Amino acid sequence: MLLTRLLYASKHEPLAAGELDRLLDRSRINNLRDKITGALVVDDHWFMQVLEGERSAVAGTFMRIMQDNRHTEVQVICAADANMRMFADWSMHHIQASRIKAEIVERHTVNGAFEPSALSARSCTELCRALVDTDWGP
Repeated sequence: MLLTRLLYASKHEPLAAGELDRLLDRSRINNLRDKITGALVVDDHWFMQVLEGERSAVAGTFMRIMQDNRHTEVQVICAADANMRMFADWSMHHIQASRIKAEIVERHTVNGAFEPSALSARSCTELCRALVDTDWGP
């Protein structure tokens, strides 16, 4: 099966208490059903998400995201075929941007700020690899 990896960024308004947890719970249920893996990086203004899976499943998920009013200024950073999953063990791993190690931020962000819309597809992909390789222990 040929996989597709899609990386997008979107802006969001401040989230109400518990809203992110509900979004993640629903995403994980949908992603398990649709055999999608990935990660969601969140800060106070941005979502950056990687979705991996069969092309039609990724496209369907992305269409739901585009229709979700929590996402504004949605932009695809990279969409490409993939030979293997980068996030194989994560139905939807949540990473708070503030927990990303400083050396990763310096290498893959603009002026030390998390602003995914300003990054190249290559830089975002490298950032994702760095996130996979990070120990996210407690």
